[in-house]
Amino acid sequence: MKTEIIKFYDALADTYDTDRFSNSYGDYIHHQELRVLHKYLSKDAIEKNLDVACGTGRFLDFANYGMDISPEMVRVSQKKFPNKNINVGDAEGSSFEDDYFENVISFHLFMHLDLKAFKNIQKEVSRISIPSAQFIFDIPSERRRRLFGYKAPSWHGGNQISYRKLKKAVKEDWEIVNFHGIAFFPIHRIPKRIRKYVVPLDSFLCNSIFKEFSSHLVFILKKK
Repeated sequence: MKTEIIKFYDALADTYDTDRFSNSYGDYIHHQELRVLHKYLSKDAIEKNLDVACGTGRFLDFANYGMDISPEMVRVSQKKFPNKNINVGDAEGSSFEDDYFENVISFHLFMHLDLKAFKNIQKEVSRISIPSAQFIFDIPSERRRRLFGYKAPSWHGGNQISYRKLKKAVKEDWEIVNFHGIAFFPIHRIPKRIRKYVVPLDSFLCNSIFKEFSSHLVFILKKK
């Protein structure tokens, strides 16, 4: 499956930012994710932060290091951020030293991987992170998908998890500090002329008692 993922993202690299995030839906998702990162990270303290599956570098303002399995994605991000440490790498087994990073972020990665790969990666992130480091990542909500009976047709976006399952999967290495929802409503299906009126309610619900029913969840973990 890794070969498929590499080929898929290599082909998208040059147009990824424009195709995925220049429209109103992509822009909304991006800013919801940014809002979460701003809550837990500072752009003034990024020296020992790592972005796993950094892609074209959407969030490299929050990290001095980037890693992606797609060579073409890395090429694009290196061009955008020539002064950062960005390299091709596999998140399940990196070359970084033990206890090095203060914060690790990863967006739009675990949605493609099964639970076994997720467990391997969180173990690897634990290895390369200092005690009390934060690990911030997103993943589709299992409760949301069960509610609507959604099943992904392929590996692309095929994984999901619930708060309870995640807590069990990471309990040896991490504690869950908090989590936030991303996209409570299917914003892409709402007419553009009225989206601006829906966005405030969507953001409110993504941080309410109903947040686990959002499309995606962003988890904030702290290393034990």
